[in-house]
Amino acid sequence: MNTLARIAVLLVVALSSPKLVSAQTEAAPPVAVADPSGAVTISALVREALESNPDLTAMRRDADAARARIPQEKALPDPMLSFGNMTQHYPLPFSGLEGDFSETYVGFSQALPWFGVRRLRGQAAASDAEAALEAYNARVRELAAEVKIAGIELYSLDRRIAVVERDMDILEKFARIADARYAVGKAMQVDGINARLEITELLDRKGALETERAAAESMINTLLHRDPETPIFAVARPVTAEDFPSLDQLVALSRQNAPQLAERRRAIDAANHRLRLAEREAKYPEVNFEFTYHNRPAFEDYYSYGVTLTLPFWSASKQRYQIAERTADLAAAESRLSWQEAQVRNRLRDAHVRATTAARLLKLHEQGLIPQSVLALESAMSAYQTGGVDFQTLLAALRKALDYETHYYELVTQYATALAAIEAETSLDLTR
Repeated sequence: MNTLARIAVLLVVALSSPKLVSAQTEAAPPVAVADPSGAVTISALVREALESNPDLTAMRRDADAARARIPQEKALPDPMLSFGNMTQHYPLPFSGLEGDFSETYVGFSQALPWFGVRRLRGQAAASDAEAALEAYNARVRELAAEVKIAGIELYSLDRRIAVVERDMDILEKFARIADARYAVGKAMQVDGINARLEITELLDRKGALETERAAAESMINTLLHRDPETPIFAVARPVTAEDFPSLDQLVALSRQNAPQLAERRRAIDAANHRLRLAEREAKYPEVNFEFTYHNRPAFEDYYSYGVTLTLPFWSASKQRYQIAERTADLAAAESRLSWQEAQVRNRLRDAHVRATTAARLLKLHEQGLIPQSVLALESAMSAYQTGGVDFQTLLAALRKALDYETHYYELVTQYATALAAIEAETSLDLTR
């Protein structure tokens, strides 16, 4: 940023030089372009979003609910308790208890799924819970990236607005210089008019930037679950990694760390467990044990017990299609994983290209365009003092310096935004 600050320093020095001071009515330093003190950091915004975003809270509770289903799926079915009465002569309950065939009974029964059924149900539920947790982790990464991108955009807009305001201040001084030179016959009146026209154009640019800033501020407040009108006065300059892995390394990292891919893998596990469960239920019966105590007033008490089997008798029209359904579910889950992997690779390639290009252009601006525009502006200002160039040449040099500096901050946004996109896919920490 020392190179960028040279523009402001150069203009202050130039406007304070003896040749120009005599033609000025006032001379004040331009607005400095620097991070305001007390600016909120990107990391602080991300932390607040992760703590307060209701969408993230809902997904966390969904994951909790999925984990709570695991013991339910592994548990035995609820037992059944039966109670009844057999009467003689009268249909009313407990009437005619003295008859030979009157009876009161209490029974108990328990259904027992076949061996391995409860285990498979529990494994399927566990895979569902893991998928829900990975979906939550994916949303964490996505939300962090969204906050970072919005925060970086807000930082860039603040810097660009500051640059425009600074150049408006400089142009105002140029206008006064042109008016003073016109008063002594050393310049044309149109010079001052052109300077003020340039100021009006900068006012229009500033208005557009302020509109974009309001939208970025509202987006951050929404992600942080705040009132959209909550003011965010300034965002500190993001700290970004100067280097990042190659595309092949990023793809390998995404296979290991991308929560979206992990979610798809857990979905495949769940579909596989359910297929095995359907195959087992199509082959083996469900067992139900029963035990009943009978009380007959005219005779001795007695007991009855037995076993009931729920047979997959209609498997040709029921269980067979359940297996076909689970097979299709498994194939669909595998296809979704393959598609998700392709999407991740595409997003990583796009982000890698954008980051690489922005990094190269940032160096070009820092080491070439901005220093050269500063030299061109310095030369134009010196020549204007001696009448070597007209005022339009001076304005053109200032306009180029403005454009290169504002574009520099746009590149800062593009670079940091690309890194945030890479983070969402690889779980790396490249921007804060």
